[in-house]
Amino acid sequence: MKLRTSVNMTVILAVLAAPTIWPLDHATAQPEVISTAKPAVEIPTAGGFLSLRQALEIALLRHPVLQEGDATLKAATARTEQTRSLYYPQIGANFDTIAGVGRVNPRFVAPAGAMLQPNLSQYAGGVTASQRVFDFGFTQNLVESADMAARAQEQDVNGRRAVVIVNVQRTYFNSLKRRRLVQIAEETVRERGTIKFQIEQFYRKQLKSKLDLNLVQVELTNAQSQLVRARNDLKASFADLNRAMGIAGPEDYILEDLPVDVRTLRSMEALISESLSHPELKKAKELVASAAARLRATKRQYLPTVSAFASAGDYHAFDSDRKVSEGGWWTAAGMISVPLFTGFLIENQVREASAQQVAAEAGSMNIEQALTQQVTNAYLDTITFAQQIKLAEEQVMTAREALRLAKERYKLGLANVVEVTQSEVALTAAQTRLADSQYDYKIAEVTLAYAAGLTTTYDSNALFR
Repeated sequence: MKLRTSVNMTVILAVLAAPTIWPLDHATAQPEVISTAKPAVEIPTAGGFLSLRQALEIALLRHPVLQEGDATLKAATARTEQTRSLYYPQIGANFDTIAGVGRVNPRFVAPAGAMLQPNLSQYAGGVTASQRVFDFGFTQNLVESADMAARAQEQDVNGRRAVVIVNVQRTYFNSLKRRRLVQIAEETVRERGTIKFQIEQFYRKQLKSKLDLNLVQVELTNAQSQLVRARNDLKASFADLNRAMGIAGPEDYILEDLPVDVRTLRSMEALISESLSHPELKKAKELVASAAARLRATKRQYLPTVSAFASAGDYHAFDSDRKVSEGGWWTAAGMISVPLFTGFLIENQVREASAQQVAAEAGSMNIEQALTQQVTNAYLDTITFAQQIKLAEEQVMTAREALRLAKERYKLGLANVVEVTQSEVALTAAQTRLADSQYDYKIAEVTLAYAAGLTTTYDSNALFR
């Protein structure tokens, strides 16, 4: 009977440098407007006040997209440190033991299985270490590639932050627009209700016909229908706002009254130049640099690798009848390895890395062109809405005066009820166009700030002269 047990323990000891967290480029960043230093932000209850700044703070701390980006950044940093471990020695320890009886081959012994010696116990333990000495820049380029990929992930976090900010701003201003439309609808219902009441009094005195009363009732019903729709649209906008903040919040808020000021924008060329600092474009350029470094590292695999190897340990055997040499041992060696044929592995790795570099460069160019287009479109939209605001303000004034005159003419019997209702409808339409233009202008403004790369540290003065 022979019993063999083996216990292997491998301990990899590598002196790792401190994790490299690449800091934000504060030298080129705008002053921070939104602070994320607070550990928690209170979410308003139903019907509570929610300012734009508070909505941004909630989103920057609670949105799962940003939490996912932070976790991915940590993973990318860890991959960089994993690659950097090739710089350090790899040390392992092992311990082996054998216990049992030793015998000669039973085929040469008449009584099969006869024991020719007593039990024997052997113990051996040692430490091995290997060190990559020189690989013609393979490790250096591999670490550089991983480092650039981590920096690209950092820019991805900044890009996610910019998207979250612009989405919150857009949905907040859209909610303000919906609230204003509700107010216009409520004013319209009150106005048409007043007109109906006056005509109803005239009808009872037989000064006006039933037709006038019916026509006003139809317009009042239309206004009430529009009010129901406007209120539901407002609730839907609050749901969109909660989604933009990344929370499951209430369906009703009291929003901040934000002014709509039309100011002179900076030149389009200046804003297009600002877009070159957009996080998405920075991320793309870091990925291009990472792909280039990986291609260099892959080509270095054709060259030799110089490594050093060392091992030391101790051996003991316990045998009462035999003299067995035992004691410590050590060995050291150097090795040069050259890939002669790898089944076209390296060749195809080089092809893959080269294609990835071309793809990264094309992606970077595509993002740069897309940002230029976004800046141009948002710039023109901003100018268009600014001009429409002025026209809509004049239309509101004209429609309000026309409604006043139509009411006076109707009382004097110089106009029919159709003129009154048409004037009132024209006023409602003008007020609606004004609200649309005002808040569409603000939405275009924050969209322009995002495309120009100003959203991560959004300053309302950064777009204007």
